Amino acid sequence: MDIKKKKILIIEDEYPVRISIREILEGANYEVFAASDGLDGIQLAKEIKPNLIICDIMMPGLTGFEVIEKLKKEEIFNSIPFIFLSAKAELSDLRNGMELGADDYITKPFRAQNLLKTVETRLQKFEAIQQRKVEPADEEPEGKQSTLTENDRLFINVKNKPQIVKVCDIICIKAQGEYSTVCLISGTKLLTRKLIKQWEKQLPENVFLRIHRSTIINLNQIEKIEKWYNRSYVVHLKNIDENFVISQRYASKIKTNFIS
Repeated sequence: MDIKKKKILIIEDEYPVRISIREILEGANYEVFAASDGLDGIQLAKEIKPNLIICDIMMPGLTGFEVIEKLKKEEIFNSIPFIFLSAKAELSDLRNGMELGADDYITKPFRAQNLLKTVETRLQKFEAIQQRKVEPADEEPEGKQSTLTENDRLFINVKNKPQIVKVCDIICIKAQGEYSTVCLISGTKLLTRKLIKQWEKQLPENVFLRIHRSTIINLNQIEKIEKWYNRSYVVHLKNIDENFVISQRYASKIKTNFIS
């Protein structure tokens, strides 16, 4: 792993601690950015889009819990490793941090070796997720066996918080690399760590159809279908502005169901 290109953001209000962490990480050839409070940290995170964030829990103004909660509302920060800095007296609060989406924690005072090991481990896991191969475009799904019905309810884990969703309320599901976005009739969008091919195997095939390597739609939510270029089609779904082009690979399936 080429750590020279990895950007790390430190959010820590105590100057000596902030400087100490910065020196350790820069000595290991990381590109380091630092903020002295939560508000500046959030702004800096949006500007630089770091590969990893280290954040103190107890700070004036916004706490570390509030920082992670605000950042995790944006999809781009859902997969970025987040490490809390915690005094030993605050260890009982870490459960709350983990529930908000934190990946790890470092207790103060800390050793340089432990800090670097934690950072390296989290970056390696993040790198593995980003580099994991996606399903080939020409590969047909094997052994599809639906495990849900239209009337079932399921848990969707969002930021370590399960959401109860009715299968029939799902309009479409869009792949986001190792994650997927579930769009609901209510307008809510839920980002969860689940591959599109896993959804395809689980959802009832008489209701949900994969129309692209990265998209599954609810057939009951189709408003209209129009012919498109090169024998493909465009699907307009109810309650959603985005339209979807059906690739030629899946065009025959939509024709069988709706087009004479």
